[in-house]
Amino acid sequence: MSEQGSVPAQAGAGEKHAQAGAAPDDTARARPGRWGVWIAILALLVALAALGGAGWLGWHQYREARARASLESQVAALRVRLTASAARMDRAEAAREARERDLERAFSSLRTRLGRDRGGWIVAEAEYLLSIANQRARLSGDAVTALAALEEADRRLAALADPAFRPVRERLAQEIAALKAAPRVDRTGLEARIAALIAQVDTLPVAGARVRPIGGAGEPARGAAAHGWRAALREVGDSLRSLVVIRRVEHPTRPLLAPRERYFLYQNLILQLETARLALLGSEPGIYRSSLETAGRWVAEYFDPQAPATRAAETEIRRLAGARVTTRLPDLSGSLRLLRRIAGGTYGPTPTGTGAGG
Repeated sequence: MSEQGSVPAQAGAGEKHAQAGAAPDDTARARPGRWGVWIAILALLVALAALGGAGWLGWHQYREARARASLESQVAALRVRLTASAARMDRAEAAREARERDLERAFSSLRTRLGRDRGGWIVAEAEYLLSIANQRARLSGDAVTALAALEEADRRLAALADPAFRPVRERLAQEIAALKAAPRVDRTGLEARIAALIAQVDTLPVAGARVRPIGGAGEPARGAAAHGWRAALREVGDSLRSLVVIRRVEHPTRPLLAPRERYFLYQNLILQLETARLALLGSEPGIYRSSLETAGRWVAEYFDPQAPATRAAETEIRRLAGARVTTRLPDLSGSLRLLRRIAGGTYGPTPTGTGAGG
């Protein structure tokens, strides 16, 4: 009986010993399971972040493609306008050359009609100078050249000293005074300023994200050291912070342009300024101001507004747009008509003699 009673006792002790030995093994098997859960969570978060980044990249590329297409269409339209303006300038230049040839032929004809005496040469030269003055004033608005031609014609007639041409000189004095009183347009200076602005286009910085981090947003949390799941959670947070950066935007910004888009932007701006320069030379104030206003809008929209070069370019474009590019010059044809009437013999005698004095 004592042996049978001791057997159940020994069996119970063995079961307790087996249960005590199994408990640490279960704990050891549970720990890898918990780490697997955290690793799965981390992998899921990384996958979500990668998916979000891929979506953002696709949207950014779509917007870049649209912006590129818009810029290319604008450049094409502007090239068409520039080609049309150049064609108009070529036609005007051809017409001017044709008029000059006509004047040369008229000069030759007049020289032949008046003979080769000194008086005839002087009258022919004065008529040619008055024709040049009328052409420059009426077609080009060039008051400087017109004034120089009028004054030179007056000096030629003064050297002739023929009383028959006194009415011509009186009319010339009136036209010279009226021309001096007319507002001047400094086309040479304005063209030089536009050329200088074109040369500076490549130095303008394209607008980008001018940002600064929110204080403390990118720093990992500091505190007492933790163990177990707290350490794992902190590691996950650190990984996410390296993938996502929160920034505060100081100014409204456009998407950053690719190098090819920047090239089109610079060329587009240069074409606008070239159009303004051609319009200035062609006395087309509407096209001149429209081109400068468009250039000013592009500088304000696509370039860094905080850069000194951008601010200087905007200021210069505004000043150029507000400058006077045309002026209404007085009629200078009266002296030319009088001279032709006198030289033709309908108003007074044709000059044949010479004289001195003025």
